[in-house]
Amino acid sequence: MRHRVVVTGIGVIAPNGIGKESFWEAIEKGKSGIKKITRFDPSELPCQIAGEIPEFNPDQFMERKSARRMARTSQFAIAGVQLALKDAMIDLSQINPDDGLLVLGISSSAMELIEFQHKILLKYGAKKVSPYSLVAATPHRIIGEVIGYLKWQTQTLPLASACVSGIDAIGIGFQKIRRGDIRIAIAGASDAALTPLIIAGLSSSGLVPCFFKGDPEKSSRPFDLKRCGGLPAEGCGIVILEELSYAMSRGAKIYGEIIGYGDSGQFSSEQNTLSGMKVSIMRAIRDAGISPGGIDVISAHAPSDIFIDREETKIIKEVFGKRAYDIPVSSIKSMTGNPLGAIGAFQTAAAMLWFNKNIVTPTINYEYPDPECDLYYVPNKTHNLVVNTALLNCGGLGGTFSCLICKRVEG
Repeated sequence: MRHRVVVTGIGVIAPNGIGKESFWEAIEKGKSGIKKITRFDPSELPCQIAGEIPEFNPDQFMERKSARRMARTSQFAIAGVQLALKDAMIDLSQINPDDGLLVLGISSSAMELIEFQHKILLKYGAKKVSPYSLVAATPHRIIGEVIGYLKWQTQTLPLASACVSGIDAIGIGFQKIRRGDIRIAIAGASDAALTPLIIAGLSSSGLVPCFFKGDPEKSSRPFDLKRCGGLPAEGCGIVILEELSYAMSRGAKIYGEIIGYGDSGQFSSEQNTLSGMKVSIMRAIRDAGISPGGIDVISAHAPSDIFIDREETKIIKEVFGKRAYDIPVSSIKSMTGNPLGAIGAFQTAAAMLWFNKNIVTPTINYEYPDPECDLYYVPNKTHNLVVNTALLNCGGLGGTFSCLICKRVEG
């Protein structure tokens, strides 16, 4: 028996909005969260803009003493989990820990702590290095901090699958509920990788634009002819997944349903191809038990990269044939930049908005058509449409790809 899995809570900490309502309003109106970096002096860096969240105040979500010893990504995670649980109106003390799962993704260690401690080592010597900071910087620590805050000894699973870790976390939670292993999952990802070293590395690799001139909010432009690289960002996205009958028994608000998940770590020997993305899409479609004709909207990976956006367009055409030209394709990264692992949860939250408001949110900054990117990318303005099913594409550095298929729940 396959149990149905629904989304009942959403928690978002995004560059263009903290909290579900602020985030939804921003992406509905096409508001960008890209701005000049303020958390440190970026003047020596090639790229000086990012999807930063300067207005985030951890004291609103936890005690100041606790916040001071945590990595920023753990602060985001605790805040996102709080918001999602509140939105779902869940009291964890009433839920058997064996019926639950906390599965969180992260793309890297807490580099801000590592870089800071390295400066201390060079300036003051080994005795001044904080042992706790290095523990707090490890990728799995995010799980420990959230469990410590919740005081709910449930099953846990940390994931580190680059930018697809959020989609993977939601996909794994979905699979475990569908099989009947658990009844509820707290799933998503958190990343706070805006540091001098990381941005310098991304710049050196050519993955982010260097010395961008003009309005930062115009810098992330997926599928546009003048796109020149993705913009790094930070943030956290958390969703509450529940088995349908369990959610209904407690009178939960249901945003939508997860019906399919597919992933692929496939590396292609061919140049200029993202073959793993196509594999992931087909696996998700088969897992959902539908045909490609059953997809209404696509939430694109589309990081505003010259090569990747073009290749994703080709793959969509290969999977959907002539119908590809009739399917709206939207990129949230045009508004948030790339918050690494958190993007998959942002995409899931956006899909729930599409179902609930009968709209498709725009790909902003689409001004100059690229002849090789010739699909309908919902340019600049929200598109009114009754969306029943949505395909979410997500890719990460190193060749990881994952896809999720979401569905409207009637009634």
